[in-house]
Amino acid sequence: MVDIPKWHQFMRPLLLVLKESGEMYRHDAIEAVVKKERLTDEQLAILQESNGKCVAKERIGWASSYLRVAGALVGPKRGYFALGPNSTQLLNLERAITKSDLKGIPEYQNHQAKNARTRAQGLEDSDSDDLEDDTPQDLIDRGIKRLRSQLVDDLLEQIKSISPAAFENLILQVLAKMGYGGGDPRRIQGVPRGKDGGIDGTIDEDKLGLDQIYIQAKRYSDNSVGRPTIQSFVGAMSGGGCKKGVFVTSSVFTSEAKEFANGLKDVRLVLIDGVGLAKLMIEHCVGVQVKETIQVARLDQDFFNGED
Repeated sequence: MVDIPKWHQFMRPLLLVLKESGEMYRHDAIEAVVKKERLTDEQLAILQESNGKCVAKERIGWASSYLRVAGALVGPKRGYFALGPNSTQLLNLERAITKSDLKGIPEYQNHQAKNARTRAQGLEDSDSDDLEDDTPQDLIDRGIKRLRSQLVDDLLEQIKSISPAAFENLILQVLAKMGYGGGDPRRIQGVPRGKDGGIDGTIDEDKLGLDQIYIQAKRYSDNSVGRPTIQSFVGAMSGGGCKKGVFVTSSVFTSEAKEFANGLKDVRLVLIDGVGLAKLMIEHCVGVQVKETIQVARLDQDFFNGED
């Protein structure tokens, strides 16, 4: 049986390649790792059962994802890799990097803590590595959830790198895909830049345009959205005679902002944070593509239980 390095065994080679060559296009970086590790044609010929892609290159891709979470790798621009601020710490180990090494990095710890909070809220399954009691179907479900979690992280990184105007346009596209305005983008209008009174867009709730929803979008990399910002938006809604609003941010809302929005009585305001936005994008296929569909056959008991 042909042996292929595990995903974590590709982390150090990937960092070394970037250290030697600097910023690289993702595909070129992966090919450089293949060459550096002297992977054979036989190893590269092993393909994933699910999608027909090269197992080794897929594992290098996963190595890059974990390094990105740990702040050891960054995406300076779309489709490119570069060394991150924590790369030196890992390279100074002078040995193969393991997943345990990542656990000592604050960025990775914060990421894991965020996932733990999500699981505690019942939004995702446990990320335990104890597979002994799992059925094959459990493993498939767990893999799908891990892929989705990674996609959410990747989307957030892209969202936080676009311009505020592009972010506003993204929100309008998501709402149109959700069926607002009858799904007609022409019924969703962005407000011209300038003194917009705290409103970034309006949307007809239905095809007839009997009611409007005000939209506010804040594209932040790190800053959270607090109560004063929400209050300002509600004031703009009231000034325009609007009773319904959607406030979307690429970051998070403070607990005070959430409490204020939940306590409103005269208007209805929905808050969507970065993770919520990413999940809506996945659900409604905005900025993502379905790359492969896996068919799993099961025994048809009814067929064999039938009588001649």
